[in-house]
Amino acid sequence: MYISNREKVILNLLLNQKNGVTIDYLSEKLDVSTRTVYRELSSLESTLAQYQIKLDKEAEGYYLLGKQASIDELKIEMNGSPEELTTKKRQRLLVTRLLLEDREMKMESLAYDLNVSIGTIQLDLQSIEEMFEEYNIKVIRKKAIGIKVSSPEPNLRLIVSGLITSEVNEYNFFHLFTRDYRLDKERYKQSHNPFLKIIDPVALELAFRAVKQYDRYQFEEVTDTQFQSLVLFLALTIERIKQKRYIQKEELSVRSKETSRDKSIKLSTELLETLKKDYSFNSFPQEEVAFFAVQIEGLNVPLRNEFSEEYDLELSYKVRELIWQVSKETNIDFQQDQTLFQDLLAHLSAAVHRNKAPMPESSNPLLEKIYQEYTELSHTVGKGIERLFPDNQFHSNETLYVVIHFASAYERNPKSQSLKVLIICSSGIGTAKILENRLRKNVSEITSVDISRISQLHQMNYDKYDLILSTIFLQGFEEDYKVVTPLLMEDELKSIKRYVKQIIETKIKKRYATEKISLKQDAHDVSFQEFYSKVTDINRILKNFDVVTVPSKKSLRETLQVICESLSETTIENPNKVANKLENRMEAAPIGLPNTGMALFHCIDDSIKHPYFGIFDITNNFEIINMEKKVMKLNRVLLLLAPEPMDEQTQDIMGAISASIVENNFQMKMYDSGEKEMIQQYLSGLFLSKMK
Repeated sequence: MYISNREKVILNLLLNQKNGVTIDYLSEKLDVSTRTVYRELSSLESTLAQYQIKLDKEAEGYYLLGKQASIDELKIEMNGSPEELTTKKRQRLLVTRLLLEDREMKMESLAYDLNVSIGTIQLDLQSIEEMFEEYNIKVIRKKAIGIKVSSPEPNLRLIVSGLITSEVNEYNFFHLFTRDYRLDKERYKQSHNPFLKIIDPVALELAFRAVKQYDRYQFEEVTDTQFQSLVLFLALTIERIKQKRYIQKEELSVRSKETSRDKSIKLSTELLETLKKDYSFNSFPQEEVAFFAVQIEGLNVPLRNEFSEEYDLELSYKVRELIWQVSKETNIDFQQDQTLFQDLLAHLSAAVHRNKAPMPESSNPLLEKIYQEYTELSHTVGKGIERLFPDNQFHSNETLYVVIHFASAYERNPKSQSLKVLIICSSGIGTAKILENRLRKNVSEITSVDISRISQLHQMNYDKYDLILSTIFLQGFEEDYKVVTPLLMEDELKSIKRYVKQIIETKIKKRYATEKISLKQDAHDVSFQEFYSKVTDINRILKNFDVVTVPSKKSLRETLQVICESLSETTIENPNKVANKLENRMEAAPIGLPNTGMALFHCIDDSIKHPYFGIFDITNNFEIINMEKKVMKLNRVLLLLAPEPMDEQTQDIMGAISASIVENNFQMKMYDSGEKEMIQQYLSGLFLSKMK
């Protein structure tokens, strides 16, 4: 059944607004008159009747009334009903057709397949060729034979799978599969989406089942879109391998080879291995495993273990810097919000590893609304990302997903961001109202204003107010207050804004302190054995901690060797092996902390006897690259060592140390220049908070 575009818009609004939508709301969203809305609703009623769904009306507005099965059927029809292809969809189909076809294709054939003229196809090709050039894809024209393209295999897979993901609705995608993860052939056959038919249905089913096997343990927290994207990418990978179209070693970027964590490589191997029997594959080339691991790495999965061989101090530093920069620009203190830090760490870890399909992004109404409601925050976050991640290209949608985390943190703390103000005025209600309006207009954090005469002061409960303002001096008044003029001049406004910022910071700190106490009270009891084990590890770390000066050798590598050998009796069985790993780690990624003279070296190895943290001051500076890709002079080595395998308890302890180094500017300065007693005292407090 045909459903017009305007009907689809109305239906989507009705489906999303369960409490009903008003005529005025529909008129605004459709940008039409109310008369047109009534006419469209009348037409829509007959369409809905065929699905046994009624358009009902209550005081709140119009809403849909019908069985869930009928509404589900309507959703499928809306998202899958055949319609004339838009220019964007047609061009995307043309891209996939050209990329997946090995032989030359004639213009007439392409025009016929897409139901347009040859002239339209030629115009489409002009638009497409600009994008192809950017991604090293060559267009080859042979007179009287046709046209074909030549693409690096990684780009081909990313583009094709990315286009399918952007054009296949998540609801329709998951509706294709039964409860036992089989593809429902009837539903697949009835689907009108041409992008869905690009993937072989057998490969699609096998990929879905393979990923679903790991859903509970590995992909529990990924979004539906990310899950769908991974399944489609795996299905396309199967098809390309079956056709012997492999990823070549020289096609893999350095980033693809080096940045995937062991977990992602292991999971990539296991997922591909599950498909060997179905396709009689003997084995998978390492390039295939590595490339698929990069796609897994690109999923926005929370980092469960904060400290590991792949622990990314550089990313932790950049996330802290981003939070600090946004806090400074917006005058909202996000720095105390650990949930925000962890969420951003997970999201940005995925984003910097992600190889996104290099195509224009689909419009997303939610993200557009986020931008409209948080425009200033969006610009601030965008500038911060651009400064801190110059080597990564963040599309506007990706940036807005980061904005969502900040917006969520802001909305999580409404009490901290909203203030109650009392105005004391002796010259009448009119003057007080002028002052109130000026406050509400210029200080967004003020959400509640009460006005009091001097004669009423003895009746007031001052504890419920965050700020008290008075238009006159109040001799003998014991509460804190500020004297302002009724017109509230610019310098007074600036002073109030500074004061409001201080109040909010104090409220946030108090709230977090309260939450910590509450969390401690709610924590489950641990067994005596676990408690004793943790205390033993912590005592050993504190006992062995020291700030030691070591003589510099000719090179940093030799100096690291001296440091490791000094720990040979107590901590390290194979100093040479550990020194090599420390050097390799430094070469793999920057470890120097900007605006300091220190770098964090860490290593996990089976020759390390127990967890260790120490600081070594070196007599002569060495030049290294810091996390902002600038040359710095290293004079202090922070050394974190842990045994392999490392249990969860050790991960927790070592993770707490590494995270504390970049937590704020004060702690960075303490680790950069502090003496043993100061740092040891801080570590004692840190570990004590971990024990409670």
